[in-house]
Amino acid sequence: MKRYLFSILFTFVLCCGVSYAQKTYVVSIGLGEYKYPEVAPPLPCSVADARAVSHFFHDYNGSRVFMLLNENATKSHILKVMRKEFAKSTVNDEIIFVFSGHGLQGGLTCYETKDENSIITYNEIQEIMKSAKARRKIILAMACYSGGLNLQKKKQNNGNTQRRKTNKTSVMLYTSSRSTEVSWEHPNMRNSYFISRILEGFRGYADKNGDKKVTARELFNYVNPHVIKDTGGKQHPQMWGKFDDSMVVVYVK
Repeated sequence: MKRYLFSILFTFVLCCGVSYAQKTYVVSIGLGEYKYPEVAPPLPCSVADARAVSHFFHDYNGSRVFMLLNENATKSHILKVMRKEFAKSTVNDEIIFVFSGHGLQGGLTCYETKDENSIITYNEIQEIMKSAKARRKIILAMACYSGGLNLQKKKQNNGNTQRRKTNKTSVMLYTSSRSTEVSWEHPNMRNSYFISRILEGFRGYADKNGDKKVTARELFNYVNPHVIKDTGGKQHPQMWGKFDDSMVVVYVK
């Protein structure tokens, strides 16, 4: 079953960092039911995606997790919670924004979305992430066309991974599909293919060298081939941003 929106389709994502963060702040959004279902049809896995990611981080590294589901995930509420929670971070902390729902290039849907004028834009999300003091910033986006989140600022390189190094801030954006692709769910699965594989990676399956650290490169190398295979080659997750391949995304217990 593909998740699609008649005129709007979307996914969003995660931002991460460098050394072991003192605390991790997570805002997890799950939109399975919308105010205007004729525009944004129900999605079977979105709420479960948000809950699964939240559950993982509840027991991780002194995390503070804030989850918004369905009618609680309005535009004003999402932005308010992001500002409030991420503003608490220090330079040694990590902030993570997770989204699972309908999407479109350059923005995120919210509960009351009915057209392109009622979405959360990538620039609005980026501005909040940018103002946070945390050095590690991650965006995880499970949504159709999510690979086009930053096309308004920088054209993608044929769907390939783009990386630039920085000594000050490590930002990782990981989306479930290319800018031209929908993101798929299976009606008999609890979580979407993308989030399922992300969580497997977090739990250690992506830790190729067994050092109890999952790096950006290890996560990409684990998740991508599995999702591509899961969807019969119809979906290709994308990872880009300012980070080093060896940046630690999570530490394995």
